[in-house]
Amino acid sequence: MKHFSKLSLLIAMIAFLNQSSIAQSVKGMVIDSLSRQALVNASVSLSQNGAILHSLNATKGEFEFSGLDTASVYRLNIQYTGYHSFVLDSLKADQSSLVISLVPDQKEIAGVTVTASKPFIVQKNDRIVVNIAQSPIAAGGNVYEAVKKAPGVVDIQGLQFRGKNVTVYINDKPSRLGGEELKTYLSSMPANTVERIEVIPNPSAKYEASGGPVINIILAKSKDLGTNGVLTTGAGAGKYGRYNGGLSLNHRNAGMNVYGSYDYQQVKVSNKKRADRSFNNLYTIHDEQGSIESSGSHTAKLGMDYTINSRSSFGGLVRGLFSDKDRDINNSSLVSTDSSSLVSNDNRINLSTISANLYYRTRLGKTGDLSLNADYFTYNKDYSDYFITHYYDKNGGEYGSPYLLRSNAPANNRIKSFSADYTFSAGNISYEAGLKAVLTRTDNSSVWEKNENGAWENDELKSNRFVYNENIYAAYLSASRSISKFDLQAGLRMEYTDAKGYSVTLKQENKNNYASLFPSLTVSYNLSEKQQYSFSYRRRIERFGFDIVNPFIVYQNQYAYYQGNPDIKPSYSHNFELGWTYGNEWMASAEYGHFIDAPAEVYKKSDDGTAMINTYENIASADQVMLNLTYTKRLFKGKLTTSNSLGGLYAKYNAPENTGLSNAATSAFISSSNMLSLGAAWKAELSAYYYSPMRIGAYDIRSQVLASAGFSRTLLNKKATLGLSVSDIFNSGKMRYGVSSYGVKAFNKNMPETRFVKMTFTYRFGNKNVKAAKNRKTGIDDVKNRMGN
Repeated sequence: MKHFSKLSLLIAMIAFLNQSSIAQSVKGMVIDSLSRQALVNASVSLSQNGAILHSLNATKGEFEFSGLDTASVYRLNIQYTGYHSFVLDSLKADQSSLVISLVPDQKEIAGVTVTASKPFIVQKNDRIVVNIAQSPIAAGGNVYEAVKKAPGVVDIQGLQFRGKNVTVYINDKPSRLGGEELKTYLSSMPANTVERIEVIPNPSAKYEASGGPVINIILAKSKDLGTNGVLTTGAGAGKYGRYNGGLSLNHRNAGMNVYGSYDYQQVKVSNKKRADRSFNNLYTIHDEQGSIESSGSHTAKLGMDYTINSRSSFGGLVRGLFSDKDRDINNSSLVSTDSSSLVSNDNRINLSTISANLYYRTRLGKTGDLSLNADYFTYNKDYSDYFITHYYDKNGGEYGSPYLLRSNAPANNRIKSFSADYTFSAGNISYEAGLKAVLTRTDNSSVWEKNENGAWENDELKSNRFVYNENIYAAYLSASRSISKFDLQAGLRMEYTDAKGYSVTLKQENKNNYASLFPSLTVSYNLSEKQQYSFSYRRRIERFGFDIVNPFIVYQNQYAYYQGNPDIKPSYSHNFELGWTYGNEWMASAEYGHFIDAPAEVYKKSDDGTAMINTYENIASADQVMLNLTYTKRLFKGKLTTSNSLGGLYAKYNAPENTGLSNAATSAFISSSNMLSLGAAWKAELSAYYYSPMRIGAYDIRSQVLASAGFSRTLLNKKATLGLSVSDIFNSGKMRYGVSSYGVKAFNKNMPETRFVKMTFTYRFGNKNVKAAKNRKTGIDDVKNRMGN
């Protein structure tokens, strides 16, 4: 009955949107006047008598306004950063499809072509765009560091946006990774391979229902004609050195684009941790850990886009990442019972991922667009540890024989995905519909061996092999319509999940099959040309990460380890948001989320009461209220761009009394990013963030502040750029937090090496075949040269 009532509600909403009226629509395509390629997410607005009626971002370069009066006259305005604005007065709704060609904003100064640069941060109707290529600080870093430059994004036990866990996409495709696996993957990708980062607070029904806000990482790809390339090299130093280098090549003509790249980075960092733990106040353990981590990573990609004709195109992309990491870890534990231990560990991680995509896009009829995608992703990891533990009495004398323990944990994960998306218009309504299947298989082994009398023996209590299969089948439909000053969008997504986990070692099987409906609704009201109000509702699901469902043990020492939970259930949430925007400067939101079976990271005692176990459980429910205000402004004739965010979070967790997780707390954060142009060649950036003490489940997190700065200068007739940056200027990027659950109390201080000085050099070469255009062209014609972006 629940699903039937939700489906009935959606049908009623779509029926309302589909009420007949004597109206027409205006649709069109925004393209580059030189390359004839679509300008994705161009800002398009339709006004009448000085008041904006509708505004949108031209997804895939396409736009449509429906519900227009054939007897009225409208004004069309199109803007895209780095291009001349386009204005069409006296627009009538009886015109056929428009093809709008925007001209690059280029000026000739003393024979040198000067092209307008993109703003660092752009606020759009449904997303925040960070043009990371403009950042001197991000240059030479990795993608994980770059993502945190988006307003409202913080790293608190994982990436969060406005207090919610995020889902990371790469080129509009889910990364399928979370936790440490996601951090390792993004940290192995150089930031110079990224064009922009999009933060989507309220994803539509087109996006998968799993997770909260979406962070979409768009990889760089040249749009210039001809053959060209970019050479990048860099070096940096903190306590240890680091360096990186890369080469990207691109060839584009009127019908085909072939591109590829290779990047390498070598990093060495140190990390220190301190922890004090108590078990029901009976005894305490003081831990100190120091580690040195060396890692090297290779990333490569090869892609092709081909235009079959004016209506169809196809293409493919293959990306690979190969990295190795070696950590030398020393851990000392002092127990209140007057004994201590010293653990040394040689940890090695070899990681390889390959992702492949094939797509086909075609136009069906006058208004329909069909997109077919097939994706394949492999994630293979070999994780090994070698522990040596020495024991000491209260006088510091070693007793007994050292305890030797080693492990090998290979992981072979495979994901296959197939999707079909169809967009079309009927009357005054624009529709999006699609089907998708995601087939996942993870095969993880963990072999632990202990040394007894000089011989290695299998430790059956720790060893295991776990195979997990999860198939998700989804269908969605959304409809959008404009009525007077209102823009309406209603959507429904259905997902069926068939999951099975099997412990080969224990001969235990866990099955979970369920179907869920995820309605969504967005209502926007355009009060004036600059001011807009909005309301949105989303039902979401948060599925556990594959590392969480895996019951394996990750050993730190004999007093602390992590273990997965194969019995954890997915969490559902209802999310509401009220939004307000004013021009391209002010953005405010008030959000409320109610979470059912919310997953929480908890700490427990081992069965013998001597060790702390870190795992995940479902708690009863949680509620969150979030207030956010963002101000972005270009000052001093565009020389200074400042973007500042202020937010407050109230979180309440409702859990059984024995867990110690029931709590309520308020916290706040502030971030600021400032980009300054110093003449024609120099650019400077200063960014900082602060978050107050906060309580998240079992974690009582202390405040943190961090600031970074960078400079860049163009050279060699603007073909080259030299950059210098300092991350974490005051060396304050330490994480301090307390833990309290199930009678376990701990205080932890994580002190990673976060202050680095980096220098990068980028050189662009090749024939671009792009000259400054002087005339704007517009027309009424079918869309041509439709090439995948």
